[in-house]
Amino acid sequence: MIRLRLPLVLLAALLWTGCGSSAPLSIQSDPTEAVSFTVVSDSLEGDPAILAMVAPYSREMDAQISEVVGRADAEIREGRPEGPLGTFAANAMLSVVQDMTDRPVDMALTNNGGLRVPIGPGDITVGKMFELMPFDNMMIILDLTADQVRALAARLARGGGDPIAGFSFLITADGGVEDLKVGGAELVEDRIYRLVTSDYLANGGGPYEVMWEVTAREELAYLLRDAFTDHLREIGFIENTTEGLIRRVQ
Repeated sequence: MIRLRLPLVLLAALLWTGCGSSAPLSIQSDPTEAVSFTVVSDSLEGDPAILAMVAPYSREMDAQISEVVGRADAEIREGRPEGPLGTFAANAMLSVVQDMTDRPVDMALTNNGGLRVPIGPGDITVGKMFELMPFDNMMIILDLTADQVRALAARLARGGGDPIAGFSFLITADGGVEDLKVGGAELVEDRIYRLVTSDYLANGGGPYEVMWEVTAREELAYLLRDAFTDHLREIGFIENTTEGLIRRVQ
């Protein structure tokens, strides 16, 4: 897993030397009172002693974020109902989670809104993975009934789709769901299906209300960003393709 090590002294130094803003300055005060202020911007030269102290940590961080973890021959973007970037992200989650729990996980779901930038073409670095997923969202496993899987698919259909793995369905002409399958098989009524998603979505940060009512949860101390990075290290290459998991009636 990727952890950029920024000691407290480095953080303080960065704040001291790098704080600046072009935002408008608003001051509320007594109009009869004399005030003064000093503008601090990135046009000021850094303190040599602070810069010297920061330098070794900065070099270490640069080396970490410059590490190449994979590549792509095209620009990999999200899309609806599916996109290559979302396909990669959901597959990464479903792949890495299998070694983190004592029971198999059947499905994965994340959201396009969390995938902030396209990646590729060319080499893909750790730094680019931070751009792709700048949020420290954790993975979480939810246990769903067959009816809850149906409700989740129905909500996905109404929203036009989001990145998924492990299950598939058809969006009908009237926005309904048909041919819903998990792992290529029809739903079994008395079976529990395990879904890996983000804590953001599971805790109410998205439109998937059915997940909010789930009480059987397994929280993982594992960042989505790390899942993407570790999976890309393993496969080495991102295909500019989707898998046809969410289809529409033509």
